[in-house]
Amino acid sequence: MTIAAGLRCAHGVVLCADTQETRLPVGSKVNTPKLRVEPWNKLGKDSPDDLMIAVAGAGDGPFIDKIIELAWEDVQLATSFDEACNQIEQSIKLTHKEYGTIFQTGYLPETQLVYGVKMHGNSKLFSAKGPIVNEKPAYDSVGAGYYMADFLVSRMHGSAFPASQVITLAAYILFQCKEHVDGCGGESQIALLDENGGSKIIPAMEVNTATQTLKAVDDVLSYLLLLPSADADFPEDEFPDILKVATDALLAHRKDAKETLERWRGIRQQLIRSKGLLDIGKTGLPKL
Repeated sequence: MTIAAGLRCAHGVVLCADTQETRLPVGSKVNTPKLRVEPWNKLGKDSPDDLMIAVAGAGDGPFIDKIIELAWEDVQLATSFDEACNQIEQSIKLTHKEYGTIFQTGYLPETQLVYGVKMHGNSKLFSAKGPIVNEKPAYDSVGAGYYMADFLVSRMHGSAFPASQVITLAAYILFQCKEHVDGCGGESQIALLDENGGSKIIPAMEVNTATQTLKAVDDVLSYLLLLPSADADFPEDEFPDILKVATDALLAHRKDAKETLERWRGIRQQLIRSKGLLDIGKTGLPKL
């Protein structure tokens, strides 16, 4: 049980997933990362030309891990973006074909994947339901929360939206699925494949701050603004007051979020600088 989704944005692809997994047959719930980005050592340092993939999925965990592992091994041989996309598709088909002969008929584990590929300044989003792979021009979702994700994305998403807004939408999708869909839960994981380079895993602090702000904004819009705005019988002279209260609340939540992120990013930079100084102290000053 899970929710995983992929969304196109301007110049890239955003992937997101929760971390709750139900272990059968006892039905125990554990937190397991379901979003994988390769190569990890390129995160934040990749150029537009570098090959990177991000994959999230729902279904049989060990089989998903094997599919991703083999796909990543195979795609590293690609020399062009189109070849990379084709190599992953062929690898997924071959893995299903191989394991289809190992498992008894009808017992091959079920898998649903959503993945992005980035290379040579291009990116694409794909969905793989078993061995069947299709490109998705806008978005796709898999897992128990797919209907909630599809509903929200159909109302709010645009493929030309900047990455920052699509990342925020991804946080909102995960928040709503974890609130309202049985089987979705745990931490929210979000990754960006950026055609311009600098692909990244969104830090947990930023995801959590966005989630809390979205929850607060959702409450303001739902309780204060949505119904009065659409109610033609709502007193005209009272609406400006409602609008001002809602606007002030939205500005306050936005201000709190920005201040929280600025403090966190400042602390993070201090830690990075401190680590750099410690490393220099261990190895000596770098040569100029």
